[in-house]
Amino acid sequence: MEATIQLQKLNKFESKLMKHGKVLTLKPKGDLVDSFFLEKGHNIEHLKIENKRQNEIYEEIVKEKVVKIMNNLKQKERFIGIWALDTLFHLDRLDIYYVLNKFHQILVEKGLIYLSLRSGEDDFLENGKWHTCFTKEGVVDLIGFTDFSIVEIEDKDDHIDLILKK
Repeated sequence: MEATIQLQKLNKFESKLMKHGKVLTLKPKGDLVDSFFLEKGHNIEHLKIENKRQNEIYEEIVKEKVVKIMNNLKQKERFIGIWALDTLFHLDRLDIYYVLNKFHQILVEKGLIYLSLRSGEDDFLENGKWHTCFTKEGVVDLIGFTDFSIVEIEDKDDHIDLILKK
């Protein structure tokens, strides 16, 4: 069931992408996501984010890796799309804003991002992971502080799915 839902999200996003170009994926390598974009004829650059180090908090690992890769990309416009689904769940609001602005710098004009943010009124800590939560209005406010426009927003049970356009 989960793979079917993810495939639907991938198809929706890919149908809105430009036909040729590179897509940045932020999910485990070898995942359905990479295979999907490769089959559709897109080149893939992959950012692997996972916690392998002991005694460190997960969100610090994610923040460190995202910031490092964004700095290494040297603000070149090079991607037609970024697939970030639930990658930003564990960052705080300021870090999410920072990462969204870095994404903006590496997208081509009219490039797209697909991402999800945790839905809810209150942030919380669970199993050592921080969860930053947004209402739909809060997401609209956050995006309003960036240079993105909202192409699509869908409020699900525990998350809000977004497609953003540069």
